[in-house]
Amino acid sequence: MERRDFIVKSGTVLTAATFLRMFVDSNNLFGAVKKINEDIDYKKRPNPNAFSQPILKAIAIGINAPSAHNTQSWKFKVVNDNSMYLYINENILLPATDPPSRQIHMGAGCFIETLVIGASSLGYKSSVTYFPEGYESSIDFGQKPVAKIELNKTSDKPDTLSDYVIDRQTNRREYEGKIITTQEFETLKEFAGNTHSQLVFINENFKPYFEIFNKGFEIESRTFRTNEETRNLFRFSEEERAAKGDGLSIPQMGYSGMIKNIAEKSLDNGNKEKWHSDKSIELSMKNVAKGIESSKGIVAWITETNTFEDWIKSGRDYVRFSLALTKQNLYAHPYNQAIQEYDEMKAIRAELDSLLKIRGNQKIQMIVRIGRSSKPYQSYRRQLETYIVK
Repeated sequence: MERRDFIVKSGTVLTAATFLRMFVDSNNLFGAVKKINEDIDYKKRPNPNAFSQPILKAIAIGINAPSAHNTQSWKFKVVNDNSMYLYINENILLPATDPPSRQIHMGAGCFIETLVIGASSLGYKSSVTYFPEGYESSIDFGQKPVAKIELNKTSDKPDTLSDYVIDRQTNRREYEGKIITTQEFETLKEFAGNTHSQLVFINENFKPYFEIFNKGFEIESRTFRTNEETRNLFRFSEEERAAKGDGLSIPQMGYSGMIKNIAEKSLDNGNKEKWHSDKSIELSMKNVAKGIESSKGIVAWITETNTFEDWIKSGRDYVRFSLALTKQNLYAHPYNQAIQEYDEMKAIRAELDSLLKIRGNQKIQMIVRIGRSSKPYQSYRRQLETYIVK
């Protein structure tokens, strides 16, 4: 994403590079940069300890949130030391796999909740106002904020999930051990707290779900425009991952060591012909099926309606549950292909709706497999200045 000029409170136009240099000056608007913590957790992510302005610290924590295809489709307008506006980045959408941008907006909800939880560890309570300028259609994407967030000092204890923000990762590896019990799920719900969406838990009779997940992945892989969208967001080396700071990759798919190296080499730096070849697709389907069939539980988030607010709030729900999983040394891997809204997925989406007894205006916002596994690869995030706008 191209770095943009932006205006700080004084009204002066600054480049992003100048903006960062300002942090070094202890007399500037935002204050001095603290010595960056060399903790390995922050080698791929913005370090909140690098900033003195509370809202920038909170943003640096919020950026750890999950997002569809790791797009990080967020942009921020800083109002003052303690407040900001959050926008969808209209230049980073998924028109092929996410035509209504529902998943993109869920990613905004994920950011909000991650920031709120993280800010609590800094001694701040967050006030979130949804759609402060109204929000009616795709015309508003990137033009009107999805939320205004304000931080206020508090003596409340930090959110109990704040310790798990950095460690939370999507885990696409095969899961091991026992089926997740109903009691374990109830504990996860308790840790996650109240939700806007209804959580549905499945820990038996997996076969019809596995069939739907596999079909959904095959449709996405064999539909050229959706598979091409994924290719364009794939990063084919550690150098590219570090440089771009977003997207998907072979290690994020669960591969490591020699197998990772072989898999990356076989894709020939994203060679279009190889990516879309039957051989590559069939191999990918085979490996995905192993993950699907190792599921130890399935969780779905269902809302009574399907509005912009439902999308944002469901994203917040998902983050809390994901962090509860991390607290319990468990992981999640979304299988959202079957609920995507493009024409080729219509029959599979209807099949899953029928299986989960979806009625009327109800909508499955998210569906994941959960289970136990070894610690996954930590994905990158872009540097904080790339999200800031005028």
